[in-house]
Amino acid sequence: MEVNLPSWLPLSIYAWLVQAVVFHAVGFVFEWCDGTNSMPHLKVRDIDRKPYIQMLPRVLFNQCFILLPSMMLVQAMELCFAGPTHLHPLHFLLSLPAMAVGHDVVQYLTHRYLLHNPDLRLMRLLQHSLHHSTGASRGISACYMSAPDFFLEIVLPYLVPLALVGGGGADVFFHSLVAGSGALGGVYEHSGYDFSALFLPENLTGGKRQLQSWTPKVAALIRDFVDNRAHGEHHSRANVSFSDGFGSPGICDTYFGTRWDLVAARRAATEKEWQAQRRRHMYAK
Repeated sequence: MEVNLPSWLPLSIYAWLVQAVVFHAVGFVFEWCDGTNSMPHLKVRDIDRKPYIQMLPRVLFNQCFILLPSMMLVQAMELCFAGPTHLHPLHFLLSLPAMAVGHDVVQYLTHRYLLHNPDLRLMRLLQHSLHHSTGASRGISACYMSAPDFFLEIVLPYLVPLALVGGGGADVFFHSLVAGSGALGGVYEHSGYDFSALFLPENLTGGKRQLQSWTPKVAALIRDFVDNRAHGEHHSRANVSFSDGFGSPGICDTYFGTRWDLVAARRAATEKEWQAQRRRHMYAK
């Protein structure tokens, strides 16, 4: 699909507008649901004490003065948002999973090794604790963080993989999809809602009839995809799921054993091995 922008509108600004509109529209919908208690059965986290209006100025600052200039800069450097106006279908399709993997890797590295680094100078500079002052239970909190934190956790995981896959050319549809889906995922991940319960077998049938043989398998895939526990676990435990979450392949957290559901088993296995080695060495002749 080829879409042409007016000559006065740079593609980077257009993509930023898509991101901003989706972010605030979806965020406002979740805020409305919170205020009207419209989906209490799907609200699994509700621990934020900061109101929407208190978070909004910092979120707008980050989006307008950190994200937007960064996007304009990479376009000026012709790293992203520049090139052919229509990507080859294969390039288009392969770029999406490649960006997901790239996002996972970049965010894991910055999140675990910089933002959660116990070095006092880094802690004072990056102020990641500001983001953790929220409980990932209000959608807008996805971008409520210090400016350095926002650059490391939001801007780099978006623009670095985008540049590595060729920058997306000047394909308006591609950039609309990437920017919009990224904003949607971030808001949902921090909303405190978990739609995976909708795809439990008992909720699909209402207990009245048997499902088709393929339906539970499809429902399980969707349930795993929309599961929203990982980032909530990160906010409550801090040292788990650094990039594992909604829309993320979770490769790094799985490989390094920091995924929220692997940490306990890994710790138990380590302790078991330690005790076995200790006994072996103590009683060795």
